[in-house]
Amino acid sequence: MPQSVYAILPAGAALGLLAAFLIMALQPKLGPRSWMIPATLSVIFLALTVDVVAKAGPLGFWNEHLRGPWGAQIWCDLLLAAGTATALLLPRARAVGMRPIPWMLAVLASGSIGLLAMTARCLFLEARLTTLSKETVR
Repeated sequence: MPQSVYAILPAGAALGLLAAFLIMALQPKLGPRSWMIPATLSVIFLALTVDVVAKAGPLGFWNEHLRGPWGAQIWCDLLLAAGTATALLLPRARAVGMRPIPWMLAVLASGSIGLLAMTARCLFLEARLTTLSKETVR
């Protein structure tokens, strides 16, 4: 991956989050294929992460978080965000038959990659259940 990609990635990710918030605010109902969005983001972020790990090593992130107060604050922020998102997603995941421990381990091991994959799987199973229940009613 060219170094220039990593220079624009933070701003691009921030703009993407703002766009996602706008879409969610204006259209709160999810469609049956909405699981594809977190699935795609998970795969893209995994590819970027593999590149970073290849260049900086699997524990390269740790030095960044030890560098100073901002690094420590960012680490705590990421852990709080992952914990909050997982806690909010777990009841829905359990309701569609997902086992929590493997998914929690995926989030612990990969952060947002695992969380996005978990979200995609949950949305996929919810959409499938909705489709099956509609077909049963017919």
